Amino acid sequence: MSNSQSTDVLIVGAGPVGLALALGLARDGVNCRIIERDPDFRDRGVRGKGVTPRTMEVFDDLGVVDEIYARADVNLKMRTYEGSRLVSETDPAPANLPTPDRPHLGVIMLAQHHTEAVLRKRLADYGVTVELGTSLTHYTQTDDEVIATVQQTSRTEQFSARYLVGCDGGRSTVRKVTGIPFLGETWDEERFLMGSVRIDGLDPRCMHVWNDPDLGAGALVLVPMTCDGTWAFHASVAPDENGELPTPSLANFRRLFAERAALPGVALHDLVWSTIWRPTVRMVERYRTGRVFLAGDAAHCHSAAGGQGMNTGIQDAHNLSWKLAAALRGAPDSLLDSYQAERLPVGTALLAATSAQHRALFDSQGAEVLAKQFNDATGTASGADLTGLSIHYQGSLLSHDLDHATGIRAGDRAPDAPCRTADGADIRLFDLFRGPHFTLLAFGKPLAAHLPGTPGVRTVTVDDTAGAEVLDTYGHARRAYGVTGEATVLVRPDGYVALTAGPVGPQPVASYLDELAPAEPTAH
Repeated sequence: MSNSQSTDVLIVGAGPVGLALALGLARDGVNCRIIERDPDFRDRGVRGKGVTPRTMEVFDDLGVVDEIYARADVNLKMRTYEGSRLVSETDPAPANLPTPDRPHLGVIMLAQHHTEAVLRKRLADYGVTVELGTSLTHYTQTDDEVIATVQQTSRTEQFSARYLVGCDGGRSTVRKVTGIPFLGETWDEERFLMGSVRIDGLDPRCMHVWNDPDLGAGALVLVPMTCDGTWAFHASVAPDENGELPTPSLANFRRLFAERAALPGVALHDLVWSTIWRPTVRMVERYRTGRVFLAGDAAHCHSAAGGQGMNTGIQDAHNLSWKLAAALRGAPDSLLDSYQAERLPVGTALLAATSAQHRALFDSQGAEVLAKQFNDATGTASGADLTGLSIHYQGSLLSHDLDHATGIRAGDRAPDAPCRTADGADIRLFDLFRGPHFTLLAFGKPLAAHLPGTPGVRTVTVDDTAGAEVLDTYGHARRAYGVTGEATVLVRPDGYVALTAGPVGPQPVASYLDELAPAEPTAH
């Protein structure tokens, strides 16, 4: 056994959640290691292919959104069938047009391994690389550190970390060693054949969904993965008379297509990846034990309906990264407690919502339900928001409303708005937010705009008159934040509103920040 230097944060699992966490930490100057038990990076498959608008906002903040767009399919049309008969064609674009405050609306598809590749590339810019073929086998923790034991081929290494985060999926080693129960159920009666296959003869500008009275949209779904030149194949399957499930082979993919679709002139070939999947609906009772945290599927697993799994995990990571960085600088431990307080309710609601969506999609009219979801992703009609944009932390101990000067409330997502700089250049509020800092928006130059220089805070005056640093030329910023007069809005590093107030002096804002960042940070 060898010993190595300590690190601030050890991240176990290099999927999208672990990578997003590592990237958030690295850009904040935190020393971290990220290990992955698999010996190679994933370069195929169809897991985690739906990327929600809120996750795109996280990617915007992390500086990778343009590359995600360059690889993704956006607003694919959806054709629904009954057998070989075309029933309908839905175009989600008109219902998902970007708006000034929500610039990343849209139905975005990208296979998870591409998302991972983009995040790894950006992470490498900060000098952090994934340690492949490296597994956590055990850990112990004290009041001050975590002592982790990891295995790499024939070598065992033990080292210390200030914090440990398990992003290692539904079978999480971190969760098991920690002893946190994973409560819920596995739906053994349901099985789905999934794969990545090449197809000739289908329009790659559309996803194709076959409905069946008994299987709903589970009959067959084919989604083009343009970046790979393949199609994602999903079909519900059942055991035969001998209790055997069909193997995920090309022959069975072809058979299911012939039985359920029977479209002439379509040929399936070159099966690249395949598996049999069953829904698991489970959740932990806590996200933290001392210096150990869980995020993503390690904390919550659920149906793939609605495409929320990877997205929720990435948002777990974005919530946690800035808090870990602040704690390492000396912020109180209660800041880390807010991770569970804010994210556990989101996970709980997610399990309930995705289970209900799953039942609806695989009911007799599942394809129609799916088409309606594409046209109502924000949940305006159904109340089921699939974008993630309505998630909020109102009521959190970190959310402070000093008065009612703003329509937006502390804990709400901080919206975007197109503005102009003093010299006439285009700029968006998201451009100001990008990075690991707090942003103080001072509408109409309130007294809080005179906040003395504070590390980790960017102060910007926003107004429609000369002299402001950012000109709200079109009024989009005031509308988005519900501001009519002078107001102060403090935005957290993860893009949520921390504090709102009218024309107050700098002291309330300074006091809020002092609680999170003491004047003399702890060395790390």
